[in-house]
Amino acid sequence: MKDIKMEMAIFESVIIDSVLTELEAEGKKYEGLYVDMENAPERKYVKDKAALISTIKKQVDRKRIDAAKLYKSEVESQATAIHARLDAANAPFIDLMNVYTAERKKILDAKKANEAALELRAKIEDDHEMALLMNKTWAYDREEVLREAAKVEAERLAGREAYAKEQVKIAEQRQALNQQQAEQQKINEENARLASKEHVQSVKTEIYKVLRQFELSDKDAKTVIHLATINELPNLTINY
Repeated sequence: MKDIKMEMAIFESVIIDSVLTELEAEGKKYEGLYVDMENAPERKYVKDKAALISTIKKQVDRKRIDAAKLYKSEVESQATAIHARLDAANAPFIDLMNVYTAERKKILDAKKANEAALELRAKIEDDHEMALLMNKTWAYDREEVLREAAKVEAERLAGREAYAKEQVKIAEQRQALNQQQAEQQKINEENARLASKEHVQSVKTEIYKVLRQFELSDKDAKTVIHLATINELPNLTINY
């Protein structure tokens, strides 16, 4: 196997063996080691180490690409070896981060599940309250409809009663008017009859006076007038 220093010669501008060895040693220290990832300084240290190694890997890849044309075979070999050592060095840090991420996911999932349960409970309670409110609203609306229907029916009956009373009043007024007119008709007829009788008597009196002027006796004058009245004198009538 070639000397490791020779294998890394191409990448000395990016990383030297001593640094890589140091990173490897640092990584081994954290194999199976418990780190309180909730502790900010410890978590930062782990993340910084992982980020540093990831940065070096990117720089190695960049160097590999740049030197590939000149040292393709050697570059690939060295890059592969460095990647393997860096991955091994980074494995404990990645494991710690994965464990922390998994734990955080459990905590967040539990929190979300609890929040979802609380939301569901609140929704159920709200739905129950809404159902009660809707029932109360429906009952109130139904009572309002019944009250309104009763009011309309009462107004209708009151209207019919008022109409009936008005019709009775109109009929009574009409009857009173007819009776008054009938009585007035009787009075008019009686007045007419009396007026006609007085007129007739007046005409007969005037005829009687004339007959008496022509020296007819009282008896004869009255006889002539009577015969004329009953149309017993030919071609003679009395004009009243």
